[in-house]
Amino acid sequence: MPGPPKPGSVVSSFRVDAMVDLLDMDRVKRSGSMEQRLASLEEQVAQTAKALHWIVTTLKDSGFGSEAGMPTLAPQKACDETDAELGARRKVEEPGDGYHVNARHLLYPTSPVTRFPVPNEKVPWEVEFLIYDPPFHTAERKDVVLMDPVGDTPEPLTKTHYNILDGLTDRRSFHGVYEVQDGLPLNPMGRTGLRGRGSLRWFGPNHTLHPVITRWRRNQDGAICRKSIKKMLEVLVLKHPSSEHWALPGGSREPGDMLPRKLKQVLRQEFWAAFENLLMQGTEVYKGYMDDPRNTDNAWIETVAISIHFPDQNDVELKRLNSHLHPCDPGVSVRWQVVDRRIPLYANHKTILQKAAALFAAHY
Repeated sequence: MPGPPKPGSVVSSFRVDAMVDLLDMDRVKRSGSMEQRLASLEEQVAQTAKALHWIVTTLKDSGFGSEAGMPTLAPQKACDETDAELGARRKVEEPGDGYHVNARHLLYPTSPVTRFPVPNEKVPWEVEFLIYDPPFHTAERKDVVLMDPVGDTPEPLTKTHYNILDGLTDRRSFHGVYEVQDGLPLNPMGRTGLRGRGSLRWFGPNHTLHPVITRWRRNQDGAICRKSIKKMLEVLVLKHPSSEHWALPGGSREPGDMLPRKLKQVLRQEFWAAFENLLMQGTEVYKGYMDDPRNTDNAWIETVAISIHFPDQNDVELKRLNSHLHPCDPGVSVRWQVVDRRIPLYANHKTILQKAAALFAAHY
């Protein structure tokens, strides 16, 4: 017959139960915020559908197009479907769609420009879209010196060489040779509803680097935390005062540089060379197109994501990294964030983070 539990085991059990309760309370708090965001997103989608329906109907009534060519729009009652129906529909739609979504947001970031609405079936360039007439937008940037010409027409681009290394600017795409039409490169993923360079630096691919810096999440005793049997990770993220979301410490690089500008802004210069070595020893988890709201028909972001993982909490390089984290801008925040699908990260960064978590069979 088993004896009474030892005092130490009772305390440990109480600790675990208390921690679970705290995590559950935190999950409830965050779920409320997530529900508000989802409700706002659903409202935006509904408004977009109404606007698109009005545009198509008006054009048809004016003699443009026909019933046969009219894209199918979801009826209003679709918003009232049950969670089970919505979940089942998403399981069918998500794997086989493949069309960029963020790159078709009607409102272009930090700009009054509105995109020409592009339904899913009209995204591929191969599909005819006779009424497609997107605005041309190229923004001036004061934060960088090197970039393609500014203007509202493509005339200054006649001497630009695409699909090759154009001086220090790499205009080659990870997705192979892209088409050039009327002197402008075409986004290999299809229409976005906006022509021009937008707020990006270059016409064609804008290459970025996203380091995914992770370590194991540990309790006070140093043991690795687990959730649903899987080990839990922490990832290094940063947040700018102008943004609502956290982000991986990556982004665009100056021609010839190895480290992204945003990473340099939070890392002391004396550690740059050491971090370059960490990158070279890291593991590539993704290379290709990024579905970004700044993308246009003629300029888009492609990235290489490198996983840098510190399995040992006493790793010398991890300690050096932590000691050299120092944002130049006092408004920028840097922290280690628990890796979870609810992490308040940009959507395209979440996709990268999920791939990194899968690399270690970790919880996500």
